[in-house]
Amino acid sequence: MPNKALTILIADEQHLQRLYIEKMLNQLGYHRIVPVQTFDEVQILAAIPAEPFDVLIINAGLLVQACEPQPQVRHVLVYDHLDPCAPAGAAPTVLVRLPGVPDNVNLEHFMDIIDPPAAATGLRVLPWLRELSRQPVAGI
Repeated sequence: MPNKALTILIADEQHLQRLYIEKMLNQLGYHRIVPVQTFDEVQILAAIPAEPFDVLIINAGLLVQACEPQPQVRHVLVYDHLDPCAPAGAAPTVLVRLPGVPDNVNLEHFMDIIDPPAAATGLRVLPWLRELSRQPVAGI
């Protein structure tokens, strides 16, 4: 079950891209999301000490324009990353760089690193493993 208290900041110049990422996060159970268009907006919002953001998902194109220290957030996902500049300032706990736009799988894996799912009780048996255990072993 996702941590409903996580706050996520999405930064991309393209409105549809922000909407796409927000929709994927909503499907994963995250709803405290603030989409912004510019790096200046990221810096202003991340500078508010009362409500620090847990996650920043940002298009590397915004970092190319600014090439400034990344704001104080705990975890960062940079996509469309072409190594524009080395991140300055305090390093986030988790920093992931993707060469393209994140899809459902990338986003789910990133959020699993930040917000690991609760451990299931007992062992989880994969369906193909269960099927193998039902087949008789030849030659024994």
